[in-house]
Amino acid sequence: MAQGPVHAAPDRPPLRLVLGGHARLGVEIDRGAAEPLADQIAGRLAAMIRAGTLPHGTRLPSIRALARRTGIGVHSVVEAYARLGAMGLAVSRAGSGVYVIRPAELPPPAPLPAPDPTMAEGVAMAMLEAREDVLCPGGGVLPESWTEGAWQGGVLARFHRHLPAHLRRVAPPQGGAAIRGHVSQRLAARGIAVPPDAVVMTAGGTQALQLVAQTFLSPGDTVLVEDPGYFMLFPMLEQRGLRLVPVERRPDGPCLEALERACRAESPRAFFLQPVLHNPTGWTASPANLHRLLRIAERHNLLLVEDDAHGDLHGGEPVRLMQLDGGASVIHVASFTKLIGQGMRTGFLAASPERAQALLRTKVTTALTGSGVEEQLLLEMLSSGQYRRHLEMLRARLSAARGLVASRLRALGFGIAEAEDGMFLWAEAPPGAREDLVLAARDRGLVLAGGALFRPNRQPSRHFRFNIGRSTDPRIPELLGVLLRGGGA
Repeated sequence: MAQGPVHAAPDRPPLRLVLGGHARLGVEIDRGAAEPLADQIAGRLAAMIRAGTLPHGTRLPSIRALARRTGIGVHSVVEAYARLGAMGLAVSRAGSGVYVIRPAELPPPAPLPAPDPTMAEGVAMAMLEAREDVLCPGGGVLPESWTEGAWQGGVLARFHRHLPAHLRRVAPPQGGAAIRGHVSQRLAARGIAVPPDAVVMTAGGTQALQLVAQTFLSPGDTVLVEDPGYFMLFPMLEQRGLRLVPVERRPDGPCLEALERACRAESPRAFFLQPVLHNPTGWTASPANLHRLLRIAERHNLLLVEDDAHGDLHGGEPVRLMQLDGGASVIHVASFTKLIGQGMRTGFLAASPERAQALLRTKVTTALTGSGVEEQLLLEMLSSGQYRRHLEMLRARLSAARGLVASRLRALGFGIAEAEDGMFLWAEAPPGAREDLVLAARDRGLVLAGGALFRPNRQPSRHFRFNIGRSTDPRIPELLGVLLRGGGA
């Protein structure tokens, strides 16, 4: 059977993008390639940024302009710019555009002194004090460039107009009525009915957890904690003289069989847990798990301390213990600090009215007052809608970076625990990986968070926590590859 002539696909000339207002730079995009267009655009622009062709501060074409000039869909351009942001190479400024934010050259990471691997406090200080130019994929906070968007949209300008008045006022220990009312409304939107009088504002989630331990627990008491779990919680409770009993954490929530055994054998007073976007795994407990957990707590008179520090990053509507319980067995702890910047130490406790008053008495005797300035700044951000817009940006940026970081780790042989949202990936080291990987990485200027750090008794672990926002730098997989192949300092 005769066949018609075969027509070659027409040549596609390189895309000609006008960048910085003057230079005409060619970017070659192959529409017929298997590599997605968004990946091609992001990869080409990233290479130009790292080579210095696009210097720091360069304004990239608008999304619609780039889509119009290239004939590529707007969605592909949006995803490409999101990937650049995830790699720490560009930032979107509301009402202005997308700008290059990385320097032309990436210097080798500076060697860092190794902390005492047995001290959670030392590791935490190393992560928190790490400079922006230090590679810290194990850190617990987002890069500064990721949180600067929280302060756009006129929030600071409106706040500054009233700053002198805020400085003169004494902040009520429980928190101002306006901010507590707003917190109460936000909780109500999630199905959590807590009146403003049952909300106590705190200097972040850490102070909230400390107030719970000081108010309701005594030295010698037994408490349950998740394994793995939030590593700074463990020394905080131990310094109070409490005895810690671990309960295995699974993807759908705490292991209920282990919880029941621990309640019968240990008679614990409280259980500290993170049902939504658990740190370090990123898992979110199922409603069925939480319903059964509440029944166990009721049978054993167990106080549940629900830490919701990362819950706002969840893109859906996860179920929380406070939503199911109404405060009978639960104290709800939350924080804004990790999402809007470490300089803002703001959080809150929500509990039954009786427990809220007990917590308030403890706060008065330990801290006396709150921070009226920070509360008013937070109120401006919440009431203006800027916090909601900032969360949408963070979720999109984390989503774009998640696939990039996970694919790089998988290429090195890491096994990645599935988690849909949040800022962490929980990765199991490849078979045969060196046991001293954390310390060897520190010698190369790479701050990792080994899994043993997140276990209550520092038991061995083959897992690592990776902060998605701090793990997009291409030097990280390069250094990890060298170390996994046996390379030393």
